[in-house]
Amino acid sequence: MTRKFPMNKEKDSTAAFFFLFLYTASTLIRPHEMFQTSVEWIVIKVFAIITFFLVLIAQRPLKLYPQHWMLLALLPLIVMSGFLNGSGMFGIEEAKMLLISAIIPLFLMSVCITTIKRQHILMVICLIAALLMVHNGHVQQTAYEGFGWALNTHSVGYIDLGERRITYLGFFNDPNDLGMFLVMNLPFVIYFYKKGGWVLKLAMLATLCALGYGIYLTGSRGSMLGAGGLLGIYILVVNAGPKLFISSVLLAPIAATVVASLQSSIDASASGRLEAWYAGIQMLIHNPIFGIGKGQFFDHHGLVAHNSYIHVAGELGVPGYSLWGGALIFTVLTGYLFIKASKLKKDTETAEGETVNDDNSNKAFENERLLNKTLFFSLIGFMITGFFISRMFTLLLFIFLGMAIASHIRMIKLKPEYQEYFNASLAIRSMGYCWIVIVAVYISLKLGL
Repeated sequence: MTRKFPMNKEKDSTAAFFFLFLYTASTLIRPHEMFQTSVEWIVIKVFAIITFFLVLIAQRPLKLYPQHWMLLALLPLIVMSGFLNGSGMFGIEEAKMLLISAIIPLFLMSVCITTIKRQHILMVICLIAALLMVHNGHVQQTAYEGFGWALNTHSVGYIDLGERRITYLGFFNDPNDLGMFLVMNLPFVIYFYKKGGWVLKLAMLATLCALGYGIYLTGSRGSMLGAGGLLGIYILVVNAGPKLFISSVLLAPIAATVVASLQSSIDASASGRLEAWYAGIQMLIHNPIFGIGKGQFFDHHGLVAHNSYIHVAGELGVPGYSLWGGALIFTVLTGYLFIKASKLKKDTETAEGETVNDDNSNKAFENERLLNKTLFFSLIGFMITGFFISRMFTLLLFIFLGMAIASHIRMIKLKPEYQEYFNASLAIRSMGYCWIVIVAVYISLKLGL
């Protein structure tokens, strides 16, 4: 499941990363959309195309990893599902969108971020974007009719009743997307706090407060649960053994369904969410092979699923969800296994009196270990928030997946023995592990929760 392109002599293209940097900044900060004269410019597409061709020309070696193959396999499945459900051209269009807005960015991120310094640069871009979003949201709280300083951005909700859920430019015009991004940035803040001196620590404390304030202003319950869930998962990963952690993962979907059920008695939105979850599972049961077709959930139910996992399962059936969920779970599981393996190695070396950071190689590994842990928690942030909103193909997911894969590749270069945690066998098993979420939610719903 891993294939090398021809000419695998190592080359590291600075130009390709430079345009990847511009692509990331224009996607997240979206400066061209802040001015009326440039709002229609297609700079994001231009930077993506240039980066892609520079990678093909100047980056070596190029490899396709299991996550790439899983997502590529979704393309013909989406097309076939579209034809079988009477919307063949729509299926082709959906497959094209997935290739352009998900698979290609994932590939570029995973092959271009070849050094820790490059990873740091993109993490800083993420934090700058997050702070701009929060500041724009703060302005929306007091401005006339809720408008922020970013062009045409305004808060949403019942403004007359004091509800002002903040938004930003582009696909961040939904408070839930903005909140998800802020949650996924929380581990970045903790990472830089641990790495820096007192000035950087103070800056990161201020940034942490700002992100928390921003999450509150989004009014997104999923984002708030994501922030709280990150803390709980951190305690489990750092302090609990593998058995307790795995047990918690198995019970988490049931607990989340119980929370939604308890809210449903007082909240029509939560009640509708449970109905959408049940409808999605019924779609899966009645169309297990090809689902109802990508992009068709709303047409069948009248609402989106408000759950990324059930949404994919209902639209793409067993094979489609296995591929999508397998790519996500494989990346997260690899990150977790790296965390546990590196912790065991560090504890062993310390017990034997060896010095962990006594040379450049060990320092590089220690840095990669911390980065891997950081990106692991960022993806956990997506998994939690994604349980309450339908954002299965959001660009945010594939940007962060690409960063995590790049970190795994760098770790394996430093410690080749870690290859056992990043192989086709584990990828295939992950395609089965991802069904834990669907089964747990189904059991909870059938029990009347």
